[in-house]
Amino acid sequence: MPNKRKNSPKSIRWKWGFRLTLAFSLVILLLSSVLLAGFRNRLYEEERREAQSFLEQITNTFEQVDTRLTRSNVESLIEKISVSTTTRGVVKVGTVPYLEDMTKKGIVLRVFNGDGELLYQSRQNNTPFTRNSGYYFNETKFNNREGFVGGDTIVSPSTSVLRGYVQVFFRLYTFHDVMASVNKRVFFSILVGLVVSLILGYGFAQLFFRPIKQMADTMNEITEDNLSETRLNVNTTRKEDELTDLSIQINTVLDKMAKYVTQQKQFVEDVSHELRTPTAIVEGHLKLLNRWGKDDPQVLDESLAASLNEITRMKTLVQEMLDLSRAEQVQDHYQYETTEIRAVVTQIFHNFQILYPDFHFFFDDDLTEERTVRIYRNHLEQILVILLDNAVKYSTERKEIHLSISETLMKIQIAIQDFGEGMSVEDQQKVFNRFYRVDKARSREKGGHGLGLSIAKELLEGYKGDISVESALGHGTVFRIQLPFIEEEEVKKIKSQIDI
Repeated sequence: MPNKRKNSPKSIRWKWGFRLTLAFSLVILLLSSVLLAGFRNRLYEEERREAQSFLEQITNTFEQVDTRLTRSNVESLIEKISVSTTTRGVVKVGTVPYLEDMTKKGIVLRVFNGDGELLYQSRQNNTPFTRNSGYYFNETKFNNREGFVGGDTIVSPSTSVLRGYVQVFFRLYTFHDVMASVNKRVFFSILVGLVVSLILGYGFAQLFFRPIKQMADTMNEITEDNLSETRLNVNTTRKEDELTDLSIQINTVLDKMAKYVTQQKQFVEDVSHELRTPTAIVEGHLKLLNRWGKDDPQVLDESLAASLNEITRMKTLVQEMLDLSRAEQVQDHYQYETTEIRAVVTQIFHNFQILYPDFHFFFDDDLTEERTVRIYRNHLEQILVILLDNAVKYSTERKEIHLSISETLMKIQIAIQDFGEGMSVEDQQKVFNRFYRVDKARSREKGGHGLGLSIAKELLEGYKGDISVESALGHGTVFRIQLPFIEEEEVKKIKSQIDI
């Protein structure tokens, strides 16, 4: 199915190939039409000028005669006509060549006397003659083809007496022959151009979309097994290229996907491991009860206590997993929640002072005024409880915990410092991973499943905040969280949206 879709005429490469071909074809047709029209108009105007020149020279020749026009003197005058520039060179000096060329080029010359009697015509023409009062030159049609008809009066130059009329028909044989030849060549050129357009259109489409095709092929080849190794080839020679940026972004997404897949696998393995132990313990105690516990009160009490303890651990694990899942959806369900941060931090601080009287808690409040952050109050309390609880758990002989709150660059920063076991650099890089515990050997006596810091991180990222850790092995740890605070005007706007 993917291959069929890849070669489908509906694919974007074929669509753009068709569009480019159509664009090139339209350009060729438009250019050909403009050039052909320009050539035709120029040739037509040249024919017009030369036809008018020919008519004027014919009239001037006959006006040189100061006697009455007759058939004989008209023919003798025609033999003397010498025109150097006429319709496409049709007129030549001499009788026979002149008459032959005039006939071949579709020129018909007619001469009439003053009474309108036909004295001479170079070719049979049945067009009725109408006496005209002077010079005229008009466009006309001969068998639906363009041509000219013109005429003039023949007047004696000395006496101004009307001697006769001259009439010329120009059928423009040469013009139409040339245009027919040009049309054939242009038509052939257009056919060749269309073929070239087809080749160029689909060629450019294939060239332009080759990187996209390579991306699609690479994405089709990606499976769960090769996700961590398969990446798009990034052309580093093309700087500031959109396709290069897209390739880099896709590779970034693939890196995240590979990371998520790895984490998911690790998550499933860790959950299975975490649930396998308490399940096996409960199963063992139930088997023990089935064998000897029915008649032995001591075995019964011990097995029930141990089973209840493991069930409690499983309930805690399930609740933490639900918290982690909900933490990834805070933007969908709590986007309009706001909290006054000083009041919450102060309350949690006093709660831990009461819970752990053998610890020394110190609170540094550097806020000049109460600040509001965009976070659900219960989530902020949960984050602080997770961090302070870890600080208590991993403290050693020096039972001292520092809590501070400050403001910097439109953000609220909360720091929680203990002076306990600390962490190595490797542990600091993994401490926010799900089910990761620094002290695996003592994890059961300390409690927890390694999900607390993952929940805190997911919650903070959901609210556009972040969390970081600094630690020295054997000297303690500092966790810092940051959340952007919002101004009073924005708080009012958010509240109005909630009311709506």
